[in-house]
Amino acid sequence: MSTWRLMRWLNSGSSVKSEAETTRLVHEVLLEPDFSVNDLRSFSAQRENERVDNATPPSAETPFEGFTKVDVDIEVPSGHKDTPSGTFKVPGLYYRDLLSVIKETFADPLALKYHFSPFKLFHQPPSADKPYRVHGEIYTSDAFIQEHDRVQRTALHPDESGCTRERTVAALMFWSDSTHLAQFGNAKLWPIYMMLGNLSKYIRSQPNSQACHHLAYIPSLPDSFQDWAKDHCAKWSTKSQKADILTHCRRELMHAVWKFLLTDEFLHAYKYGVVIMCADKVERRVFPRFFTYSADYPEKVLLATIRDKGLCPCPRCFIPKSFLDKVGADLRFRNSRARYFIVSAVRRARELIYKFAVPIGGKKVQDLLKDSSSVPTMNAFVDRLGLDFNPAKMLVVDLMHEFELGVWKMLFTHLIRLLYASPNGAALVERLDERFRQIPTFGNATIRRFTANVSEMKKLAARDFEDLLQCAIPAFEGLLEGEHNDRLMKLLYRTAEWHALAKLRMHIDPTLERLDKLTIEYGRIMREFRDLTCADFDTVELPREARARGRRQAEAAGLSAAGVQAAEKTAPRKPKKMNLLTYKFHALGDYVPFIRWFGTSDSYSTQAGELAHRLVKLYYSLSNKREAAAQIGKRYRRSRILNRTRVTARVKDAAKKQTKKSVHAHHVAFSTSERLDDVILQVHHQMSDRRDHPIALSTFLQENPLDAAKQLQDHLLNRVLERKFDGDEEDFTDEDRNTIRIINQKIYAVKTLRINYTTYDVRRDSDLINPRTDHCTVMVRSPETHPGVHPYWYAQILGIFHAQVIHLDPRRSQQSSQTRHMEFLWVRWLGTEPGYRSGSRFAKLPKVGFVPDTDDMAFGFLDPSVVIRACHLIPDFNSDKTSDLLQSLNSVARRPGQDEDWSNFYVDIFVDRDMFMRYFPGGGIGHADVPMDGSDNGSEVTAASEVNIDVPDFATDHGSRIPPELEDFSDEEEDLEDRDSEDESDEDPDSDEDGNGAEPEPDDDDNDNLGADDGEGSDIGDSGYATA
Repeated sequence: MSTWRLMRWLNSGSSVKSEAETTRLVHEVLLEPDFSVNDLRSFSAQRENERVDNATPPSAETPFEGFTKVDVDIEVPSGHKDTPSGTFKVPGLYYRDLLSVIKETFADPLALKYHFSPFKLFHQPPSADKPYRVHGEIYTSDAFIQEHDRVQRTALHPDESGCTRERTVAALMFWSDSTHLAQFGNAKLWPIYMMLGNLSKYIRSQPNSQACHHLAYIPSLPDSFQDWAKDHCAKWSTKSQKADILTHCRRELMHAVWKFLLTDEFLHAYKYGVVIMCADKVERRVFPRFFTYSADYPEKVLLATIRDKGLCPCPRCFIPKSFLDKVGADLRFRNSRARYFIVSAVRRARELIYKFAVPIGGKKVQDLLKDSSSVPTMNAFVDRLGLDFNPAKMLVVDLMHEFELGVWKMLFTHLIRLLYASPNGAALVERLDERFRQIPTFGNATIRRFTANVSEMKKLAARDFEDLLQCAIPAFEGLLEGEHNDRLMKLLYRTAEWHALAKLRMHIDPTLERLDKLTIEYGRIMREFRDLTCADFDTVELPREARARGRRQAEAAGLSAAGVQAAEKTAPRKPKKMNLLTYKFHALGDYVPFIRWFGTSDSYSTQAGELAHRLVKLYYSLSNKREAAAQIGKRYRRSRILNRTRVTARVKDAAKKQTKKSVHAHHVAFSTSERLDDVILQVHHQMSDRRDHPIALSTFLQENPLDAAKQLQDHLLNRVLERKFDGDEEDFTDEDRNTIRIINQKIYAVKTLRINYTTYDVRRDSDLINPRTDHCTVMVRSPETHPGVHPYWYAQILGIFHAQVIHLDPRRSQQSSQTRHMEFLWVRWLGTEPGYRSGSRFAKLPKVGFVPDTDDMAFGFLDPSVVIRACHLIPDFNSDKTSDLLQSLNSVARRPGQDEDWSNFYVDIFVDRDMFMRYFPGGGIGHADVPMDGSDNGSEVTAASEVNIDVPDFATDHGSRIPPELEDFSDEEEDLEDRDSEDESDEDPDSDEDGNGAEPEPDDDDNDNLGADDGEGSDIGDSGYATA
């Protein structure tokens, strides 16, 4: 009856209840030993929530402060000399006191895992003369070390000059991004999130770790502002000035919020530190410091107070727009002309606007600011923290928006245009879609099935574009002809290689040096591809691009719905060229410096902010949709209070799981379901020892007559004799083989095999092998040692078995021989393509193919303990299928209904970062033995210090005038603004025409969100044993 009541409750009432949540209710509440029904006799959820909302903070030092609602004042120019500027109160800022949040974090139990003192981490490879520096966490970065050393020398306030408490840095990391709260309607939220770099990124990245703190919800300019501005602004009716005022006020609002958050109390703590009783009951003097601020490009524009896509669109340097495509050749300019806030010019411009009523877009203001892409907004961070603080240094790179949804999306889109522009282009696009649909999946959603036409790019998120990149080389091979195909194959390899290196979670000196050199080469080959291949094709907009442009134009013209629909269908396809003059392409040159300074890019990726959006959307769905920000803030506070002890409880639960006895999952048929027990990562592999599916040995040998008996005996005898794996090529006699006996002449089949392995960044992860799915190929170390040999062997798992085996050692009596439980895999081997050269030096993936069954080594048996991990094999679509590799068309080596094999496969070394590092010379730190030397690494590129373009010097004074030598291309920059406006990778459709920054539109998470699983488990949110 209890089950019936529970299921009736699940399937009635509110629709937000899920099966997973109901199961959690049972196991985490109803079945807990301390749960009592009697305690709920007078239960009221509303009353209990009110009790939580009114809860008294545990102490004044560690408050659980909720959100406070205030109005934010922004100053609006009147546009008339005789009329003073007005103050408009923007309602609806919900915030928490920044200093109180910092105190709360250091008193939280999670702070027991904080690092209060930074350190340098080194790795000593056996083959290296000196140790390598390891780059990963914030607290091992040069930024943290430098700031920690600085606060040790900081003079304290005279009233506290005798304080001897330990001094530490609070490494503040911020994210902000506007997001839609629902699929329909205009509900949105613009949160500011804060995390601390004192905590390991592997904990911070887990959404349920409570490490992400909601600091504020930024309001938007209300519609009533325009009514107010109509009466206050003298020239509001002028269309251009109206747009300028709106854009200016949105910038002012962002920085007014931050000026409000940076209170005097916080500034005192920033200068002198604040004493906090930490979770370990030790008082420390904590110095808050701004380390990173992660945001997409429109948000960076607001934070850096620069002009959106202006003449110098980079928020970190003053590079002119015409040099944005010189990635790898502009290093001298990046280093010597880093961006700083031009205080004198901004103050003079504001004086002209607010005192002398000069239009915001007027010539006098633009003469001061336009050449440096500055705007007349006083930067809040400079204003409150001082002129020594440079906000450009905290605006870190953003791999998701800049590369996966930026450079790679732009390149992939243009490749589709190239196919359409080729002879028989529509057929080529169809072939590309067909190839992607045939690519097998891999891992736990690491590579997902490509079901829809990828060329249409419908509702693709960042994770989907990453999957496309990791599988692109086989899919595109041969679709272009001749040298264009060769150039494209090299470009796709370098794109995937750059992405893999830039997204590593743990860098050492060799990988950073490779990324540095690769960035130079990648910039060069991208320019080559644009100038040599793209120039040979007359590319036009894709059909969807033409429809979208026609719809926007029709809506701007105020046409009816029918007119908009007609415009979509009749819009002509305009010429579209590959555009590298974008900030996102230029940003690739900043990754190595940021990794050296702050640690690896995953630590400050905008993926963390995207994951945090899921929580506020959940809270919104539970609200009544009125005053959504207030209700979200209230639910957030409840969650913080109710989960105060969650971190400690999770640690205890994890300890219990570590000691839990392993009960293995098993079975063969898909129709049979059995519970898979907890993963025991300390062991190499896990498979069932159950005997539910016995197979008579005689039956197995009759169905598979290719010397299976001899091979099985050789394999088992090799292992009994404890010989090193060498392919089982042993000259055993029949007498030797007869010493191996299988009990009851039966072997037992199981459904799956789990391979556990250590990742390159010293985490533990696992692959699940199932012979009846795509996840059936594995890699083992090659026993061959001669020069130039490929380091791995590859095999398709045909069956997973175990048996009871006796070795009748002639040196001992039969009675003394012990029964052994032996696990083994039946495999079909793949061999490397003869004469084919692969690797980074040749920019080619390894190529393998099935060994013909005429070869004695086509099939064999394998010890699961020698399997390194699963691998991802993608068919070589450029070669045909064949039935010649197996004599029997109905061989058990093929799936039912198949009678052909692909001639060759490519080994997808880019399928995840761990796989990539297994092909990098020396491997990763977690790879104990990678059988490869450095002969295959890299291509011939010029050292970074030797490649530079001659970019003219920017203004060295505190003004913003371009010197005479830059005036030659200043007019060209004006023309480039029109060209760049067509670039969808950087274009904000809601930004005003003259390039001024505007409030960022909320992200559409279907198109812009990350996938939690992107390669080696979850790049940022997997709460398990491995997040690599």
